[in-house]
Amino acid sequence: MVMGFGVYFDNRKIIGSTKKEHISPIMEDLQTLDFSVDVENQELAYDVENRRSTINFLEVGQDVSIRYGYELENKTVEWFQGGKLRLSKWSADNKKLSITAKDRFNDLDNIYRKGMYSETGISLYDLAFDVFRDGGIGERDFEIDPYLKSVLINNPIPAVKHKEALQLIANAGRCILYQDRYGKLILRSDFMPSMSAVGENQERFSKPENVLKF
Repeated sequence: MVMGFGVYFDNRKIIGSTKKEHISPIMEDLQTLDFSVDVENQELAYDVENRRSTINFLEVGQDVSIRYGYELENKTVEWFQGGKLRLSKWSADNKKLSITAKDRFNDLDNIYRKGMYSETGISLYDLAFDVFRDGGIGERDFEIDPYLKSVLINNPIPAVKHKEALQLIANAGRCILYQDRYGKLILRSDFMPSMSAVGENQERFSKPENVLKF
């Protein structure tokens, strides 16, 4: 559901597109997502000199939703979400409209200045929550692994960019930080926890512990 004005480009108008993604499994670097698309503009539908052109509604920071479709044997198209990014720049000439979008980490460039020493300790969960909210991310737009509630630290988060503060928290908690295909920022553990499996009223040949083998 789109509330307001939306611009839709399909494969009849799209000349080409690229999507580049990088993510470090040990959070040595922050995840980066870059998407670009070129749209045919032969009829000057996206003319910057035309006040009624839809191009005048494009603004940096707007959501860019990417969807891929696969045509099935019965000629119906199955769609799935490919990503939800933020518009970073655009340009247009007499031949094409070019749009570039990036991940939400690209917006978290302000400095986090609320780091304080905690004598009794503060959980990485609470720290991450505060960094997300201080960076302007709504509660529906991020998810934090509950495991981090059990990891306490005393030292303050230094005065760094919000995205760098989140990276420090991820490293301290052995977590991975990434953006999913729906645009939500995820901070979750990146190690295999200790697990056990038991069963009740199983057959004599049943071995519940086998469900833990991958």
